Amino acid sequence: MVPSSPSMPAPVQPHAEGGAARAPRKDGLDALRAAAILAVLAFHAPASAYQALPSWLSAGFHLGWVGVDLFFVLSGYLIGRQVFAPAEPGGLGAELRTFWVKRWLRTLPLYFLVLTAYALKPWVSGTPFVGGGWHYALFLQNFTDLRDFEQSWSLCVEEHFYLLLPLLAFGLGGRRWPAFTWLLPVGLSLLLRLHARATLQEGLGASEVWVRLQWPTFQHLDGLCAGVFLARTAGTWRRWPARLRTLCGVLGTAMGVAALGVCMPRLQAQGGVWLVTGLALGFSGWLVAMEGVRLPAAVRWPVYQVSALSYGAYLWFGPILRAFERRADALPPALTLVAFPATTLAVSWVTYRAVEQPCLRLRDRLLARFTEARRGLTAPGG
Repeated sequence: MVPSSPSMPAPVQPHAEGGAARAPRKDGLDALRAAAILAVLAFHAPASAYQALPSWLSAGFHLGWVGVDLFFVLSGYLIGRQVFAPAEPGGLGAELRTFWVKRWLRTLPLYFLVLTAYALKPWVSGTPFVGGGWHYALFLQNFTDLRDFEQSWSLCVEEHFYLLLPLLAFGLGGRRWPAFTWLLPVGLSLLLRLHARATLQEGLGASEVWVRLQWPTFQHLDGLCAGVFLARTAGTWRRWPARLRTLCGVLGTAMGVAALGVCMPRLQAQGGVWLVTGLALGFSGWLVAMEGVRLPAAVRWPVYQVSALSYGAYLWFGPILRAFERRADALPPALTLVAFPATTLAVSWVTYRAVEQPCLRLRDRLLARFTEARRGLTAPGG
């Protein structure tokens, strides 16, 4: 890592999952995560800057929402690696405790900090937290008509996934199931979207149809479960030759482009039903191609910084976007396009240092304590 000078913020340091035994970072996965958050920030660029872009560039920005679907595949894969790791000593209770401590100390503290910021909006900025309520604390807002903190719908899907996946894998012996069973929820989500589309009232706009097919948890398991499937089968595809893995990336790109080209114009019909599945398959190909990639040293550092700050950036971009929109004429459009993601990443760096890293250290201490307790129980005379 590049050493920091006293006049510059210290860079984010790697903090791999898992406590004392740190797994080496994967450059390719960091690159995918960085690409995903930059795509999301491009999609949500302030309107004044967005409208000043050339048409070909604004069309690319308009597709940045697919970064969320890339995040889902990455999350399913990374959490699947944890699920399919060697079993924890101590039985089901120990495995569930370890899994949930890892995930919830990683995701919940910053989420509730940002949620508090939204709840304080009436007193801080004089604007209401539209639709806010207790359901945000329970991650149920993706089943409602979201008007504020909209990006939290995907956090709901993730948290429900973190709750259910270990129950299936540890409690029902899912680690021993054939790999293809982890793709069954993809079919379930597809069927549920078909049902939801068939029962929607007529006359809804494309965006209204899309959010009703996209936000509910069980209608959006495609990417997560595709990622779990890749984690379950990693021992096979990691041994594939580089050319074959590159071909997976090419085919994944073709699948994603085809899904967007065919389904996007038909969101009000059946396009929204199939689009999520097409993107999940396409990004799965990307993951296979990128998982073993090593980046040049000059590129690795900035890519890791953006990757490490991606969770905070995803949570914070909403209020930062509103601040930019309130002062739409303060900066030229070109400068706004740079200032918006830079400000979002800067705020994310602050909360990474102040909230995320302390919680990660707490997590590691708790996991080490669990390990010591198990050793004491299994020691002679323990």
